[in-house]
Amino acid sequence: MHYFKMKYIGLLVPLILAITSLHAATQHAGKDHPVHWGYSGSASPDKWGSISNEFALCSSGKRQSPVDIKNEKSAVLYPLRFQYQSIPLRVINNGHTLQANYDTVSGEQTVSIGGKPYPMQTKSVYNSTLMLGDVPYKLLQFHFHSPSEHARKGERVAMEVHLVHKNANGNLAVVSVLLKRGRQNPILQKVLDNVSGRINEVNAAPGISVNAADLLPRNQQLFHYNGSLTTPPCSENVNWFVLTTPMEVSDKQISQFSNLIGKNARPLQAMHWRSMLVSE
Repeated sequence: MHYFKMKYIGLLVPLILAITSLHAATQHAGKDHPVHWGYSGSASPDKWGSISNEFALCSSGKRQSPVDIKNEKSAVLYPLRFQYQSIPLRVINNGHTLQANYDTVSGEQTVSIGGKPYPMQTKSVYNSTLMLGDVPYKLLQFHFHSPSEHARKGERVAMEVHLVHKNANGNLAVVSVLLKRGRQNPILQKVLDNVSGRINEVNAAPGISVNAADLLPRNQQLFHYNGSLTTPPCSENVNWFVLTTPMEVSDKQISQFSNLIGKNARPLQAMHWRSMLVSE
């Protein structure tokens, strides 16, 4: 499935696949994800497909991610139109990655009624979207991998950030930005500085906001291919957009992330018959 100027945007994913995909895309662990998987030992990526029937595609799928980006073909692709806004930072270490949630924020606010303070629950909705043609994809979260999951002609860089989106039909689109060694990355530093010491505990950092647009390079030329989630259940029909221009992270940040998470990059997967496109 390619994003040419023909009016062909997205494959319709069956409802069950969409639900499973979203479950993995939000990357909850623990009570929400009871089947243990990881990046080493008896739960390593080469064993994901046999850990659970739910994860069968991890070993049998033919459109898996990540991949080595090479032999790309130039194509006229729809430009990505990012409509992101700043939100209060909410970050979680789910045992597999550091993730910032981007869809909604719930909390308690004190209001005054008759001169007396009363606490009340509030919920704010932040509609940050990625437009693919005329189809909006809502930004759900972004998270990090080290080293990078995608490679460029066999070479991986220090880290990679995935921005996970979902449209009204349940289709997923992931925008990937490679992160090479260099200067400190301001958003990653906010995540590192404010993550809870407890696994699966969401930490809402008072007074600190993030805007996912700050993760993106100015040059938004991209590679595009059809792939999968890079974590179980490895659901396919995920639209991948890997920006050709990397951003930077510092050596200190790479060490901080590694101390918290360790290596969390899935091995490269075969392309099979798929095409890798690059925007003109």
